[in-house]
Amino acid sequence: MKKNTCVLMTLAFSAVLSSCAGPESYHDKMARYSPQPTIGKNTVPQIDAQGFQFKASSKRSPASNESTGTSVEKTSSEEATLSNKKLYFLTLFGQYESMKKYAQSFEAPNVNICPHFHTSLLEHKSRKPAGAFSNVVNKDAKKFSYDSKRFNDPQYVAGRPELSLPLSKDEVTPKVIDIFRSEKVANNDSKMNEMVHQAIDIHLANTYSEIRELCEFGVSNNYYIYENLITHIKNSEFKPAEKNMNTLLKTTIFSNIALVTSLDKIQATPMRSIASVEPKAKEFSAPYANEVMSRLSVEWAKEYFDHIKTSK
Repeated sequence: MKKNTCVLMTLAFSAVLSSCAGPESYHDKMARYSPQPTIGKNTVPQIDAQGFQFKASSKRSPASNESTGTSVEKTSSEEATLSNKKLYFLTLFGQYESMKKYAQSFEAPNVNICPHFHTSLLEHKSRKPAGAFSNVVNKDAKKFSYDSKRFNDPQYVAGRPELSLPLSKDEVTPKVIDIFRSEKVANNDSKMNEMVHQAIDIHLANTYSEIRELCEFGVSNNYYIYENLITHIKNSEFKPAEKNMNTLLKTTIFSNIALVTSLDKIQATPMRSIASVEPKAKEFSAPYANEVMSRLSVEWAKEYFDHIKTSK
């Protein structure tokens, strides 16, 4: 009996210590409720808007900017009613579909089964033009070449986010640009092209991994980062600035907007015209990104994406 009493006292004492440990942090709560052992890291590339100067007004939500002429199209009422989770999933899925055509060695799988977003996925695919993405993959369709004399120019790199993709699945470094600067590949177009395609394959694999986790669990580590971003923007003065743009780029869907914008502007070789399917593809993939920017009141971020689109 005395032994049992001691055990009970020990358990009670442990409970008191736990209750005195202080309030549980947001991350601690998330650790309890999310399947952390199963959810992967899914590294977000360190894309940086370093050196980019915003011309937009200092107001936090310019839906249209007269000085630059940039604007974000109004999204449909259907997209505006999506929950944050559904919007995040559909945006990421649309970006994955857009990037698949740039795969080199990675055979990017189709996503046909998605328990947590089954209805959303079906509705998305019903809006997708027939054949928009079928048979568009051509391993020789994109040729990447760069001006090696500008590798140390921050704005040149900022306008080409694929240079900031990591060449490691689980780490953010080394980046493509790191290798370009350190090794003698600068004047070898074939080697540069091979390395960028390798980085895109790694990024696609990570994106697919996150989509699978979202489908299975309804959440991902990167989704929690996105939720934290929403809270941060609501509680701060989030004006057009390089620092704030870099904060956006720390989330998967914003770094992907930059990446897809850059990849889409690169000319296809004459042997295959990917441009012929681009307009149809953008009809259903771009609106999700527009709704994300509108919902977060960061329409000014489009000025940076326009810079990527026009940078030479």
